[in-house]
Amino acid sequence: MKFPYFSVNAFCKGAFSGNPAGVCILEEWLSTDELQNMASQLYFPETAFIFPNKKDSWSIRWFTPKSEVDLCGHATMAAAHVLFEEGLATQGAEITFSSNSGKLQVCHDEKKRLTMNFPLLKARNSHVSPALVEGLGAYPDEVYVGTNCLCVFGEEETVRSLAPDFKMLSGLNSFVGVIATAKTSSIGYHFVSRYFAPSVGIDEDHATGSAHCLLAPYWGNKLNKNKLVGFQASSRGAEIRCEVKGDRVILSGVAETFVRGKMTF
Repeated sequence: MKFPYFSVNAFCKGAFSGNPAGVCILEEWLSTDELQNMASQLYFPETAFIFPNKKDSWSIRWFTPKSEVDLCGHATMAAAHVLFEEGLATQGAEITFSSNSGKLQVCHDEKKRLTMNFPLLKARNSHVSPALVEGLGAYPDEVYVGTNCLCVFGEEETVRSLAPDFKMLSGLNSFVGVIATAKTSSIGYHFVSRYFAPSVGIDEDHATGSAHCLLAPYWGNKLNKNKLVGFQASSRGAEIRCEVKGDRVILSGVAETFVRGKMTF
């Protein structure tokens, strides 16, 4: 079987920035094992598999090299970018993806950025465990736990200089990954973050839209703002614009295709 396949940088700002994702357009759903094998072969942080439902409506599933996840921002952005760029979605229309996290809408904004409507994620206040401190190599000021573990630091440089013990972090299995964040003094940004998820096969993610579904409401509350811009301080770097609207988070950014072709499986 051959499938249209694309490699896309999402949340990018210039060449070699943002997070690479694979996008595969299916004509029929394959088994979970088959999709996982394909994602493991591609070995991107995330691969999105999409399947058409009706006009401008698609089903989507996301896989890391190791497992399926319930929500992925950058691979959703990559999938929408492919559909618009390849003429498979109506220009100016809104794409709806059906997923394990419900309906997700993506459109272009007035500046041609891709804008995604995602669920706001909540987390409860938690304690700082010795294993978390040892895994991160630093002691956070605040810790919140939900789908991910949010660790808030008082200094931006602490976040940027973290050198985690990924083996230790991979043993923390009560959440998917660990978000490290701090307020930033960088012009044009409100906060910085990094994201570590070795338990699902991603030591450090380059750009994590789903993490900003938790970061945006946290920093929005702290800074008394509903519109914020975050910088994910990974080796590639990523700019993620956020807006909190009730129980939803609007995420926007830019995507670029760098490979297109056919995948044989």
